[in-house]
Amino acid sequence: MSVTALSSAPMPAYMSDPTDEQLAALNMAMDGKSFKIVAYAGAGKTTTLKLIAERLRGRGLYLAFNKGIANEAKQKFPGHVDCRTFHSLAYRHVPRDITAKLSLPRFSPKRLGDDLGLRTVQVRRQMQGKTTYVNLTPARQARFVSDAVSNFCSTHASYPAPRHLIFPSWISASDKEQLREMLYPAVEKRWQQSIDARHPAGIGHDIYLKLWALSKPIIPADFILFDEAQDADPLMMGILTQQSRQVIYVGDAHQQIYEWRGAVNAMKKLPLPQTLLTQSFRFGEDIADVANLFLKALQEEVPLRGNPKKTSSTNKISTHGKKDAILCRTNAAAMAQLLSGLKNGHKVALQADADRMLKFCKAAESLKAGKSAYGVPELAYFYNWSDVQDYAETNEGSDLKTLVKLVDDHGTDVLSQAVNSLTDVRDADYVISTAHKAKGLEWNTVQLDDDFYYDVTTHGIKISPEELRLLYVACTRAKDNLDISNISDLISGFKSGKKVIYGT
Repeated sequence: MSVTALSSAPMPAYMSDPTDEQLAALNMAMDGKSFKIVAYAGAGKTTTLKLIAERLRGRGLYLAFNKGIANEAKQKFPGHVDCRTFHSLAYRHVPRDITAKLSLPRFSPKRLGDDLGLRTVQVRRQMQGKTTYVNLTPARQARFVSDAVSNFCSTHASYPAPRHLIFPSWISASDKEQLREMLYPAVEKRWQQSIDARHPAGIGHDIYLKLWALSKPIIPADFILFDEAQDADPLMMGILTQQSRQVIYVGDAHQQIYEWRGAVNAMKKLPLPQTLLTQSFRFGEDIADVANLFLKALQEEVPLRGNPKKTSSTNKISTHGKKDAILCRTNAAAMAQLLSGLKNGHKVALQADADRMLKFCKAAESLKAGKSAYGVPELAYFYNWSDVQDYAETNEGSDLKTLVKLVDDHGTDVLSQAVNSLTDVRDADYVISTAHKAKGLEWNTVQLDDDFYYDVTTHGIKISPEELRLLYVACTRAKDNLDISNISDLISGFKSGKKVIYGT
């Protein structure tokens, strides 16, 4: 079947004018084989999937990462396509006495440590050439064990292994090895407890998903549409690659920003034929040009094309100028923007991790009072606030520097009050968001903050591939105007042809 033949066939009403790229994707779908659709930012991914779903026969399954997206898809896709999350699919096929453990109370780290029979051990903390000693309580070790089980659950491995135990970088290499050997039996025990219906500890959703994956499931569908495939972990990919049915993987390798969470970027790794959606409908050429600077730095040879019917700009927005969103790199910068906005009398909404900010404030209060900090992993190994202040001045602790400064400058009460003064998104003058939280969203007018990680020197631009992908995601959220004044040195560096030096 040719693209030309398809274009003359009757289309659903919502696809009265599909592009050649969308028709090419449909053409591949009609062949009945698995393939990838690489969809650039704003390039009509959902519309294309709807077109494919409308034309394919048999039972279809659309898989999304979260319930909200799956529910939204239900309103858009035809009746023969079931729209679900991976977890809801697994939930239906795992014994009820296991899923019933979801409603049981979780063991606290202290109780889990006691349950696993852990004892306090001393390790060396190495920072900035200095060695100090830290006592790891049973509760802190229990967190390592819990995290190891979670790490195992996100992989395609069939049984927990010592490699699933991951420790902070400041612990000396020899101590890490000893800890790994000592704690591995506890990891095995905790996994067995998790899948034992008689054990009283509650479980998270990752446990039954893993249990389902280990059963080597056959998904009851004639074709599967897997959205945002670049964010899949090895577990999900293992399940899908085992299916004998047609699987269509949809996503954008350059929007993979969850590597730290175990994502494997299926859009690059899967050895399947692919087709491209490069025409963005969201914005015009000016914004596309900015996005292409990041794509070029990522060594992408195929550019993103702006919507020829849309005019976009990259003008600077004044402090009180109209904007719909401010996008930051970090939660700390989002907080700083929130305080500034409230001071200027603006009604501000926050699309960042407000709960985490409140926990950080609470943890800081505890440390200032000489108590342990719980609920914030970054602070779990400190005994007082001055240690945190010192740590934030080191290279390793630099990501906490802005948060520490906010606490020192304003106090935890002011910060907590600011979070509690937020306006609902529908009533706000603008939204403050992190770039991570903004993925999948769009606004008319977007301003980028100045806290992205890069360094422009006379020799070149030092920046990580992860940061380039994050900036690509951030700048492609705008439809009409993108304010890039806070990263103008980076943009100028790219335009002048400075060498890109990939850092971490």
